[in-house]
Amino acid sequence: MSSGSGYSFMADKPSDSEKNNMDKSGGKKAKPVLTDADAIDTLPLSIIPLSTSSLKSAKLVKNSRLETALEIHNDPIAGRLQINPADVVKAQVGSAQDKIILERLATLPSYDVYSLRSSLKRLGIPIDETVLELSDGMKDTLQKYTQEFTHPLILHIFGEEGAGPDTTANILKLFNDTDKTRVALRLKMMSEKTGMSMAEIPAFLADYSDVFLSVAYYRHTFYSVVPDVSRFWLWLNELRNLREDATSPRTLASARKVEESLRFISGSIRERLAIFQKGFDLFWTNISKESFAQLQKEVEENHAGMGAVLCGLVVKMRNWSQAFPDNDIGSPAKRAQYIITEMEPGLEQLKLLENDARGRIGLSVVHMF
Repeated sequence: MSSGSGYSFMADKPSDSEKNNMDKSGGKKAKPVLTDADAIDTLPLSIIPLSTSSLKSAKLVKNSRLETALEIHNDPIAGRLQINPADVVKAQVGSAQDKIILERLATLPSYDVYSLRSSLKRLGIPIDETVLELSDGMKDTLQKYTQEFTHPLILHIFGEEGAGPDTTANILKLFNDTDKTRVALRLKMMSEKTGMSMAEIPAFLADYSDVFLSVAYYRHTFYSVVPDVSRFWLWLNELRNLREDATSPRTLASARKVEESLRFISGSIRERLAIFQKGFDLFWTNISKESFAQLQKEVEENHAGMGAVLCGLVVKMRNWSQAFPDNDIGSPAKRAQYIITEMEPGLEQLKLLENDARGRIGLSVVHMF
């Protein structure tokens, strides 16, 4: 599909990586249970330097309209208790400093650990950065992407002999060998190939692992939601084709706006992920301290933009999927109401964020709305 602006949207067909998220019947595999550290839309206030204990036990979350809510309680039976953070700020609860911090955190469009690293610094909120790490479970989930990032690096440095499956699974294993002579030889070889001192290499590998893990996290987050996006197109098309009062001009206009917005956002995210990949491809042809610094800068400067738009897309599609777990559920009136009251709100801001992120990495801004 393309818009009147001439922008070509990428089709929402599953790639090979996306197919890994589906079972043989075409349905989705069970998604891993996310911890708060892994969630793109949840910020546990326990990691924030607050003095009010009742606030530290709460979380900031994004709702279907992409508004920030303070979640006080979440129980599978009793349900969720959420309030507007502004109500806490106005009430006589917590210190003045806690309220300032809460106000600032509520403005953030994403709570993934990678964008939080820069966002919290920008907001002047001190935090122990060691808590801004993915869980071991999520890191294990992301292992399927690891070889794609580590194999070319190891191949360039050590050749085919050093690029076996045991090392590409974890690049740091190369230097955790019990044979100290072999480790020293590998360090010397890597130092000669990269121009780095042997003392710099462990830190370089740790930083490289963190950078590619961040890209893998964003890719995995996007791929996980693609099946819902694909089903949404069918659901939306069914709504438009209904000959009922629910498909009023207002509903059809809203449906068209939602579709164009989501197609732009999902297609543009694919483009930006491809830009990340090209950055790694370029780095592998000229591995050095300087070329890695450039790669790291490009990826990390786009964390905020990638996190913000992915957070919005994930929240929108997850809440829609929960409201309509299959395409036979929901009357025409209920579907129409959901499009207008839940899907459309927040998309304008999401499109602005995506265009801003595109501009920051040299992609053209899309004027389609």
